[in-house]
Amino acid sequence: MEKVVLRKDYSDTSRQAYSEEELMQIMSEARDKLPRIVSRHARSMGIDYEKVLVKSQRTRWGSCSDRGNISLNCLLVQVPSFVRKYVIIHELAHRIEMNHSTAFWHLVSSEMPDYRRAIEWLDTNGEEMIDRLG
Repeated sequence: MEKVVLRKDYSDTSRQAYSEEELMQIMSEARDKLPRIVSRHARSMGIDYEKVLVKSQRTRWGSCSDRGNISLNCLLVQVPSFVRKYVIIHELAHRIEMNHSTAFWHLVSSEMPDYRRAIEWLDTNGEEMIDRLG
């Protein structure tokens, strides 16, 4: 099991906004890795999608359009793997349920029973990470 730190010290000066170079490196890594991870989970879940878009989103970790496009925040390559997995499963589940109904959460839970741990991590750390996008 991956060791998880729920709260980092975001007050130190190393937590400044990403430089253009850092963001380009993160984006390159994300565009390489995230579509493959989505593909793997989609096959496992038996879900299809149109395409994966990777963006430096300032308000979301992911989204799913009614056309089947999965948009993911490039910073997902910077979070613990269980958080990345949760966001991807969450968005893929929207291909079946375009809402947050009981059926939607049952689908998420069936793929990742401990998904609440990822939500807690995002609640604790997500805003500070996204703030680094500048």
